[in-house]
Amino acid sequence: MGILSWLGPAERTFSRGGIHPLEYKELSADCAIEAFTPNSVTVPVSQALGRPAVPTVEKKAKVRRGDVIARVPDDGLCIHATVSGIVKNVGRAPHPVLVTDTAITILAKADEAEPEFPANEDWHRLDREGMLEKLKQGGVVGLGGAAFPTYRKLTLPQDVSVDTLLINGSECEPYLTCDYRLMLEEAEKVVLGAWAIAKIIGVKRCLIGVEDNKPQAAQALRDAIAASKPSELSPAVDIEVLMTETKYPQGAERQLIEALTGRVVPRRGLPMHVGVVVQNVATAYACLEAIRHDKPVIDRIITVSGLGVRQPKNLRVPIGTSVADVLAHCGGMQTEVIKVLSGGPMMGRTLGDLEVPVVKGTSGLLFLTRGETDLERYQPCISCGECLNVCPLGLEPNRVSQYVENGRPLETEPFGSMDCFECGCCAYVCPSNRPLVQFMQVAKTAVRSRAARLGK
Repeated sequence: MGILSWLGPAERTFSRGGIHPLEYKELSADCAIEAFTPNSVTVPVSQALGRPAVPTVEKKAKVRRGDVIARVPDDGLCIHATVSGIVKNVGRAPHPVLVTDTAITILAKADEAEPEFPANEDWHRLDREGMLEKLKQGGVVGLGGAAFPTYRKLTLPQDVSVDTLLINGSECEPYLTCDYRLMLEEAEKVVLGAWAIAKIIGVKRCLIGVEDNKPQAAQALRDAIAASKPSELSPAVDIEVLMTETKYPQGAERQLIEALTGRVVPRRGLPMHVGVVVQNVATAYACLEAIRHDKPVIDRIITVSGLGVRQPKNLRVPIGTSVADVLAHCGGMQTEVIKVLSGGPMMGRTLGDLEVPVVKGTSGLLFLTRGETDLERYQPCISCGECLNVCPLGLEPNRVSQYVENGRPLETEPFGSMDCFECGCCAYVCPSNRPLVQFMQVAKTAVRSRAARLGK
């Protein structure tokens, strides 16, 4: 047993920076997952990093839940019908990230032969290649927000050796409780999904990291490990649940790796460079659904919260469900809402249209009131150094912002603009209310555009 296996939660954390924002998780933490299916869905073809999928159906086509309706060219990732019904339209529609995107609108219609996804009793005997193919055909992507195609992430280069799988159950963003409820209600599937991922990447050690504000979830996972006995499957995998300090951004890959293993990912490096692969608990669950049940990613669990929504909930909704339909199902707004976010308050995106659909990377929808957000204009930097203290990567957000303001974004690389993963800690503590993450984004865009022009 390594030293980090017996350290207490207070010692298991990352070493630099971080913050402790108000959690607001009590709004939805006790809300069991509830299924909701709208009358129609609009499914975008761009839902993962990489090229968009190309529609394979036309208007008026009849589809069943789980049918392939779009595919990335050259046998890539699939997009599926998330309800059974009739294709109403194939055309431009709102998108939470791209503003607009090609999307397929389906009018839901009850089907007497609604498809089921029964378990394949021999699923665990599939080889690595067979499991990877099911993940690709099932359209599985990282459901923690990154939306990177999972089959690609788990196809490791031949010259890379990993020994540890980390399953991220931190859910460190305020408000969000969808992963917490998943761990409580579907712990066995999370554990068996972790075993499947471990088999694919060829490791025998798996650590599930859970923040110490979720003791019930940690216990549910431990009970599931004891009941499902992944150590008795072939190959045997030792799965252990470790508690970490409740601290943002504990769930970021680099920070979780340091907290659970003590390893530090080098600058511009990847987790696999220190022998680790990281996956979210919801992704582990989706992997099992795809491998054992041949069920593609056609729905996902989201948290609907904020003081502006009448009934906070954790919902399982079909991909393509509009924000407007979700809001109506949750009783509508109970007071003035001044900001709607897709995702958490630290790294989520502001939405300007309630017709935007839920996509695979949507973890939550937040309806925030004036008391929950700050809309004051930002002021000049006062060089207080607070952003330097909380940055988990030791970057210099203040310098980046100053260079961008002065029209010199291409000179920001020495201050870490290209290393920033936009956690938002710097903006959270800034007394001048400066949009430091947006300054980082401007700098990164400028540097990447220059590289593209130069063909690098």
